[in-house]
Amino acid sequence: MRLYLYIFKQYIKDFLLLLLALTFVVTLIDFIQHISSIEGINREFLYFIYSAASSMMVIYPLALVFAAIVTLSRLIARNHLIVLGSFGYPKKVLAKPLLSAIFLIYFIIVALNFTQFAYSGDTARAIIDKRKLFKSVENLFFKYNDSFVFVKELDVPNKVLKNITMYTINSRRIENILRIERATFEDGAWRATGIINEHIVFVGEKPQRYQIEPLGDSLILEGYFPKVISLLYEGKRMSIQDGLKALKLLNEQRVDNSKVIAALYEKLLMPLFAPIVVLLILIYTPISKRYMNSLKYYLFGIGITILVWIVLYGINILTINSVLPAAYSQPLVILLLLFATLFLWFRESKRLV
Repeated sequence: MRLYLYIFKQYIKDFLLLLLALTFVVTLIDFIQHISSIEGINREFLYFIYSAASSMMVIYPLALVFAAIVTLSRLIARNHLIVLGSFGYPKKVLAKPLLSAIFLIYFIIVALNFTQFAYSGDTARAIIDKRKLFKSVENLFFKYNDSFVFVKELDVPNKVLKNITMYTINSRRIENILRIERATFEDGAWRATGIINEHIVFVGEKPQRYQIEPLGDSLILEGYFPKVISLLYEGKRMSIQDGLKALKLLNEQRVDNSKVIAALYEKLLMPLFAPIVVLLILIYTPISKRYMNSLKYYLFGIGITILVWIVLYGINILTINSVLPAAYSQPLVILLLLFATLFLWFRESKRLV
């Protein structure tokens, strides 16, 4: 237990130092590029904080692996692995505290992605553009069951839709047109007021006239959360909670969901390459600095980490643009990496002492 806690604490310290250092460098470069566009020291400070939070979400998978490299290098330099071997501990006992710390950090970050923390990058951009994070959007057009909906304005902060037109289609022709002055979001649906129903009367295949009928209040657009509509329309990244709502909505409407799946995979699946790469590095970690070529060790660890990270981010971009299937591309790469690492792990298990 003492060995476990010792490795666990050392890794957490190395991770926090690396994460803060990498985040600070990336944020500082970005801050210098945009400082001329920000007015006032308070806004500059807020931009730096939100930009740092956004950068941290991207960088932390790299920091997870780099921290493991630093921790293992320190253990080798201090001959701790030789001492562990002399007491009968195989090198693979290091995997348990390292993986425990990695998954603890992973679940903390995932929990943060369920909150407004996930919108840090959008908040930083809003500070530069001198606007609200969720502003009103205009001229929305989307599918709802057997209807197509046009909305003149969506007031996201106040959860209000204005000037709505719903076209009900049957047998590939428009049969009803609902014109709605205003709708307010209530308990997962929109309460519409001022509804006018224009029913198109057909004689044969040709439309002849309208039957106009005023209707009372009614609930429409169930499941269309205002923030989700705005995020889907503007193509922004979203929190995991809003992403799951959007995915459910798009699946119900049978609309392409590749962008939402790619966004969720970026937060939930892609960081899981870190524990796999750490196991791969541990396989080829020498127990003594006498057998360690520091340059090759660091090049191998850092190189394989950045290579996998770039490949996964490249696949993420391709899936967002529907070049690759979103549901299978990233999971396939992660599984191939996992199977290859486990194969090497079990093949080299006799040498992990």
